Amino acid sequence: MLRVMIVDDEKYIRDELKYFLKKYDDIEIVGETGDGEEVMKLIKKLSPDLVFLDIQLQHMNGLLLARKILDQENSPFVILATAYNEYAIQGFEINVSDYILKPFSEERLKSAIDRVKKQMNKEYKYAQKDEEVEINKLCVFQRDRFILMDIEEIQYIESRHQDIVVHARGGEYSCNFSLKELEERFKKKRFIRTHKSYIVNIDYINEIIPWFNYTYKIKIKGKEEVEIPVSRNYLKKFKKILGI
Repeated sequence: MLRVMIVDDEKYIRDELKYFLKKYDDIEIVGETGDGEEVMKLIKKLSPDLVFLDIQLQHMNGLLLARKILDQENSPFVILATAYNEYAIQGFEINVSDYILKPFSEERLKSAIDRVKKQMNKEYKYAQKDEEVEINKLCVFQRDRFILMDIEEIQYIESRHQDIVVHARGGEYSCNFSLKELEERFKKKRFIRTHKSYIVNIDYINEIIPWFNYTYKIKIKGKEEVEIPVSRNYLKKFKKILGI
């Protein structure tokens, strides 16, 4: 039985989705909400296998909420619901299972559900790992434009007031990944985590300045006003990689 939770701030949309889902004998609708603020609490309480999530919730960014859901241990699968298919690439960047467009197509909904069922099969998951493709770009956005940026352009990445800011030679950009996800994504690239709030491209390090308690500060090429800390939690790995 596939346990499903529906998140959409329009009741008629939730009702429409429930109408379609009740046609499946192996689907149980365990909960629904129109309030983005209570989603995480309900997921913890209801333990759904799958969440249908509206991207454009009132007072909340659905993509950021999806990332928060998927960051959990043993997270449910997520299918995004949206009226705009340009959000699809952002959804797949954060590993949602699929997306469906409003108004819903019963055929497309079946395709998305079948995809989740396959992903729940352990053998399928293992097969997918072997098919992963190494990507040397990062999807960022600036002034409502999505940009596929070469990662060599990135100087450093900062967590600032719960937002992820990508600093590159062309300016500052936003990103829907968490620092933890970016650290994993770039682990075989020339990037290094220096602090709970910073990841740095080694190629842009200009100076390493000794600081108090045997830690360091980093100066970035072309950004002399910036000083990035190297905290004690990341110091050992930092020194080993750079031969300090």
